[in-house]
Amino acid sequence: MLRKLVPLAGCALLLSGCGGGGGGGGGSTTTESQPAVTASASLVVPGLEPPAGCYVTVHLIEDINKKQIDQLQERLLRTKAITQVSFVPKELEFRRFAQSNPSLAKRMHVNPFTDRFEVVPRTNGAVFAIIGDFATNGGPITNVKPSIGCSESVGG
Repeated sequence: MLRKLVPLAGCALLLSGCGGGGGGGGGSTTTESQPAVTASASLVVPGLEPPAGCYVTVHLIEDINKKQIDQLQERLLRTKAITQVSFVPKELEFRRFAQSNPSLAKRMHVNPFTDRFEVVPRTNGAVFAIIGDFATNGGPITNVKPSIGCSESVGG
Protein backbone atom coordinates (compact mmCIF):
# COMPACT_ATOMS: atom_id res chain seq x y z
CA MET A 1 0.00 0.00 0.00
CA LEU A 2 2.79 2.43 0.90
CA ARG A 3 4.50 1.84 -2.47
CA LYS A 4 1.29 2.86 -4.22
CA LEU A 5 0.85 5.90 -1.98
CA VAL A 6 4.33 7.39 -2.36
CA PRO A 7 4.24 7.90 -6.18
CA LEU A 8 0.72 9.32 -5.92
CA ALA A 9 1.81 11.59 -3.11
CA GLY A 10 4.84 12.69 -5.12
CA CYS A 11 2.56 13.72 -7.98
CA ALA A 12 0.39 15.63 -5.55
CA LEU A 13 3.45 17.41 -4.18
CA LEU A 14 4.48 18.46 -7.66
CA LEU A 15 0.98 19.60 -8.53
CA SER A 16 0.51 21.49 -5.28
CA GLY A 17 3.69 23.45 -6.03
CA CYS A 18 2.24 24.68 -9.34
CA GLY A 19 0.23 27.55 -7.96
CA GLY A 20 -2.09 26.14 -5.32
CA GLY A 21 -0.92 28.52 -2.62
CA GLY A 22 -2.03 31.86 -4.01
CA GLY A 23 0.35 34.71 -4.49
CA GLY A 24 0.27 35.24 -8.25
CA GLY A 25 2.55 34.04 -10.94
CA GLY A 26 6.23 33.39 -10.84
CA GLY A 27 8.79 35.02 -8.60
CA SER A 28 8.73 35.72 -4.91
CA THR A 29 10.11 39.22 -4.85
CA THR A 30 9.47 41.48 -1.91
CA THR A 31 9.04 45.24 -2.04
CA GLU A 32 8.55 47.72 0.76
CA SER A 33 4.92 48.23 -0.21
CA GLN A 34 4.14 44.53 -0.63
CA PRO A 35 5.53 42.06 1.93
CA ALA A 36 6.25 38.46 0.95
CA VAL A 37 3.31 36.08 1.22
CA THR A 38 4.04 33.40 3.78
CA ALA A 39 2.38 30.03 3.49
CA SER A 40 2.25 29.37 7.20
CA ALA A 41 -0.82 27.81 8.73
CA SER A 42 -2.77 29.09 11.71
CA LEU A 43 -2.64 27.35 15.07
CA VAL A 44 -6.22 26.76 16.21
CA VAL A 45 -7.48 25.65 19.62
CA PRO A 46 -9.48 22.42 19.19
CA GLY A 47 -12.98 22.01 20.53
CA LEU A 48 -15.37 19.17 21.24
CA GLU A 49 -16.04 18.89 17.51
CA PRO A 50 -13.35 18.13 14.95
CA PRO A 51 -13.00 20.50 11.98
CA ALA A 52 -15.86 20.54 9.50
CA GLY A 53 -15.35 19.17 6.02
CA CYS A 54 -11.99 17.86 4.90
CA TYR A 55 -9.16 17.50 7.43
CA VAL A 56 -6.30 15.11 8.10
CA THR A 57 -5.64 13.43 11.44
CA VAL A 58 -2.00 12.82 12.30
CA HIS A 59 -1.92 10.16 15.04
CA LEU A 60 1.14 10.47 17.29
CA ILE A 61 3.17 7.72 18.91
CA GLU A 62 2.11 6.87 22.43
CA ASP A 63 5.35 7.86 24.16
CA ILE A 64 5.86 11.16 22.33
CA ASN A 65 7.52 13.93 24.33
CA LYS A 66 6.87 17.68 24.42
CA LYS A 67 9.91 18.51 22.28
CA GLN A 68 8.77 16.11 19.54
CA ILE A 69 5.24 17.56 19.65
CA ASP A 70 6.61 21.10 19.34
CA GLN A 71 8.89 20.13 16.42
CA LEU A 72 6.08 18.38 14.58
CA GLN A 73 3.73 21.31 15.20
CA GLU A 74 6.29 23.71 13.70
CA ARG A 75 6.69 21.41 10.71
CA LEU A 76 2.94 21.36 10.15
CA LEU A 77 2.62 25.13 10.57
CA ARG A 78 5.29 25.67 7.87
CA THR A 79 3.67 23.27 5.38
CA LYS A 80 2.27 25.14 2.36
CA ALA A 81 -0.50 22.58 1.88
CA ILE A 82 -2.01 23.31 5.33
CA THR A 83 -4.17 26.24 6.49
CA GLN A 84 -5.00 25.22 10.08
CA VAL A 85 -3.32 23.05 12.71
CA SER A 86 -4.83 21.87 16.00
CA PHE A 87 -3.14 19.76 18.67
CA VAL A 88 -5.73 17.43 20.18
CA PRO A 89 -4.59 15.81 23.44
CA LYS A 90 -5.85 12.29 24.10
CA GLU A 91 -8.00 13.56 26.96
CA LEU A 92 -9.97 15.81 24.58
CA GLU A 93 -10.35 12.96 22.10
CA PHE A 94 -11.77 10.80 24.91
CA ARG A 95 -14.24 13.59 25.79
CA ARG A 96 -15.30 13.73 22.14
CA PHE A 97 -15.81 9.96 22.16
CA ALA A 98 -17.77 10.13 25.42
CA GLN A 99 -20.04 12.79 23.95
CA SER A 100 -21.22 10.42 21.20
CA ASN A 101 -20.86 7.14 23.15
CA PRO A 102 -21.59 7.97 26.80
CA SER A 103 -22.51 4.48 28.04
CA LEU A 104 -19.47 2.89 26.42
CA ALA A 105 -17.14 5.62 27.70
CA LYS A 106 -18.37 5.08 31.27
CA ARG A 107 -17.35 1.42 31.07
CA MET A 108 -13.83 2.19 29.83
CA HIS A 109 -11.14 2.02 32.50
CA VAL A 110 -8.33 3.46 30.37
CA ASN A 111 -8.13 6.06 27.66
CA PRO A 112 -7.32 4.16 24.43
CA PHE A 113 -6.70 7.31 22.39
CA THR A 114 -3.38 8.97 21.62
CA ASP A 115 -2.49 12.61 21.12
CA ARG A 116 -3.01 13.82 17.57
CA PHE A 117 -2.94 16.77 15.26
CA GLU A 118 -5.89 17.73 13.08
CA VAL A 119 -4.83 19.68 10.02
CA VAL A 120 -7.01 21.41 7.45
CA PRO A 121 -5.56 21.29 3.93
CA ARG A 122 -5.40 24.41 1.76
CA THR A 123 -7.29 22.45 -0.93
CA ASN A 124 -8.82 18.98 -0.89
CA GLY A 125 -6.13 17.83 -3.30
CA ALA A 126 -3.48 18.93 -0.80
CA VAL A 127 -4.44 15.91 1.33
CA PHE A 128 -2.14 13.83 -0.89
CA ALA A 129 0.77 16.22 -0.29
CA ILE A 130 0.27 16.05 3.49
CA ILE A 131 0.08 12.25 3.56
CA GLY A 132 2.97 12.02 1.10
CA ASP A 133 5.16 14.21 3.29
CA PHE A 134 4.77 11.78 6.19
CA ALA A 135 5.23 8.75 3.91
CA THR A 136 8.50 10.26 2.66
CA ASN A 137 9.87 12.03 5.75
CA GLY A 138 8.27 10.10 8.61
CA GLY A 139 7.98 11.47 12.10
CA PRO A 140 6.84 10.43 15.57
CA ILE A 141 3.52 9.22 14.17
CA THR A 142 1.57 5.97 13.85
CA ASN A 143 -0.90 6.94 11.12
CA VAL A 144 -2.06 9.81 8.92
CA LYS A 145 -5.70 9.60 7.90
CA PRO A 146 -7.97 11.90 5.86
CA SER A 147 -11.49 12.51 7.18
CA ILE A 148 -14.58 11.24 5.42
CA GLY A 149 -15.20 14.85 4.34
CA CYS A 150 -12.13 14.66 2.08
CA SER A 151 -13.41 11.74 0.05
CA GLU A 152 -16.90 13.20 -0.19
CA SER A 153 -15.63 16.52 -1.52
CA VAL A 154 -13.24 14.91 -4.02
CA GLY A 155 -16.12 12.90 -5.47
CA GLY A 156 -15.64 9.52 -3.77
